[in-house]
Amino acid sequence: MAPLMRYLVVGLAGAVTAWSFYPNHWWAAILGVALFLFAVDFQSPAKRITLAIVFAHSFYAFHVQWVSVLGNDAWFGLVSITTLPWLFFAVLPINSKSKYFYFAPAATIVLIEALRASTPWGGFPWGLIAYSQLDGPFVPLATLGGQGLVTGVVVVVAATLVKFLKYRKFRELLIPLVIFGFAANVEPFASQETITLSAVQGNVPRTGLDPDTQRLTVLNNHVNMTQELLADITAGRVAKPDLIVWPESGTDIDPLRAGVSATQITKLVANTEIPILIGATTWDGSSLGESGAGPRNAGILWTAQSGPGQLYAKNHLVPFGEYIPLRKLLAKYISRFDQIPNDFVPGQKPGVFDINGKSVGDVICFEVAYANHLNDTIAAGAQVIVVQTNNSTYGNTAQPEQQFAITRFRAIENQRAFLVASTSGISGLIANDGTVLAKTKQFESALVSGEVALISENTTSFKFPNWVIYASLIIIALAWRGNRKRSAAFHS
Repeated sequence: MAPLMRYLVVGLAGAVTAWSFYPNHWWAAILGVALFLFAVDFQSPAKRITLAIVFAHSFYAFHVQWVSVLGNDAWFGLVSITTLPWLFFAVLPINSKSKYFYFAPAATIVLIEALRASTPWGGFPWGLIAYSQLDGPFVPLATLGGQGLVTGVVVVVAATLVKFLKYRKFRELLIPLVIFGFAANVEPFASQETITLSAVQGNVPRTGLDPDTQRLTVLNNHVNMTQELLADITAGRVAKPDLIVWPESGTDIDPLRAGVSATQITKLVANTEIPILIGATTWDGSSLGESGAGPRNAGILWTAQSGPGQLYAKNHLVPFGEYIPLRKLLAKYISRFDQIPNDFVPGQKPGVFDINGKSVGDVICFEVAYANHLNDTIAAGAQVIVVQTNNSTYGNTAQPEQQFAITRFRAIENQRAFLVASTSGISGLIANDGTVLAKTKQFESALVSGEVALISENTTSFKFPNWVIYASLIIIALAWRGNRKRSAAFHS
């Protein structure tokens, strides 16, 4: 293959892989990775690096194009950072005639994704190949090995496709058939215990309001939609929920300080015995009344009996969104950071609320993408999880759909049902097997209610969250050792 054609192929492979994240395109991830492996087969380390960088740039540039609403510099910067781990493709030779070809590339990509999901600044676990597989046959394996196992399986199947097309050996097709059969026999958990949840999507005005009017309008929208929900409950049109959930930024007027937000929410909650989980920005501390050094992105449990009670402050803050890393240095060159004058203060504990003896975990927005944070929430006792999110900045881009897909994956991986409450969409209810029970459109006022299972049993991926990473390290070590032996034998 001519050099230019090889680069065109990997660029196309990245675009096809990005396309696989759209609904029912799971197979495109296998095709995209197969094209990439075909192009890097038998190439030198230097050539593998450049080909991998082109592939990753193409993939991520398409996948996170929604970041460009913040500026093309933000888009380019994010794509560049997420591409860097792909330099590790220089470590191992890619040789389709090697017995390690089935598993060494898979192990490499698993480790690349693990690195990208954890660093820098906590990582960016977006665009992990496993998230493209929600409508495919391999996603049940998430229960056993999480995102790493599903990503690894996609790459293994892609490698067998390359071997089959290059060497025409039908036995290569046995590997994906065995994997498919194994995945088909992974059963979701079941429980007789249930909980009924409701989410309020008040909507966000898209007109050019001043900030104070915008905040008040969003608050009023969520109060009004909650009143509509309570009227439906009283009339018997909607089953009475155990918990009502507002989204992240349901009120950006601090409800823990005297003012319009506290007054409206207190009046609202006084009309019902149902607790309401309020998504709010507050300057109070992690304990009510404690003075904080900065704003907190919080979920506050509010009841008619006790008013504001337990508070969960978002643990995993978004770099460059909720805080500015290297602020003193970067602010000299990027004036846009003046729009974030105060860094948010992270919480230190996972959020689990006791709702009449039922344990409800809470994660806020991008936290749903971090497997370790979900593990902490489940370890704290969560039997079902709510996601409070605000996607209005990225409305009508691919971001809300991508985040909803990640939430579905987390449901399967952890065998927990999820309720998503978004200010402007997408809100929804997801069963523990990933089935979407309800889903709203974007930029509309809407309500979501439904009954889901409460599950206390934990999955293998929760009990052994890093086993796929350890297995990948062993595979790479064996492949590297085997390559050194072959190289020594060749030169002897």
